[in-house]
Amino acid sequence: MTQTAERIRDFLIEEAHWDGTRAELTDELALIETHVIDSMLLLRLVAWLEAEYSISIGDADIVPSNFGSLERISGLVDAKLEQAR
Repeated sequence: MTQTAERIRDFLIEEAHWDGTRAELTDELALIETHVIDSMLLLRLVAWLEAEYSISIGDADIVPSNFGSLERISGLVDAKLEQAR
C-alpha cells in the first residue's frame, strides 16, 4: 500500500461513511460496482484530490477505469504527480 492509497482510503472512510473495517476497503475493491463511490462522491473526491495533491484531473480522466479501485485512483494521482515534475 502506498501513502497515496492510504490517504485516499482515509478520505473514503470519512466521506463515504464506510461502515466496514479498514481492512475490507482493500486496494482492489471495486468501488463503483459496490457503490462505495457514487456520482456525488466522485465529484467530491476529484475536488479533494486536486486540492490535496495540487494536480489537475481533466474530464477525460474521470472514467471508471481510473476510479474503479483505490489502486487505480492512486495510480492516476501518482501519474499526475510524475507529469508535474
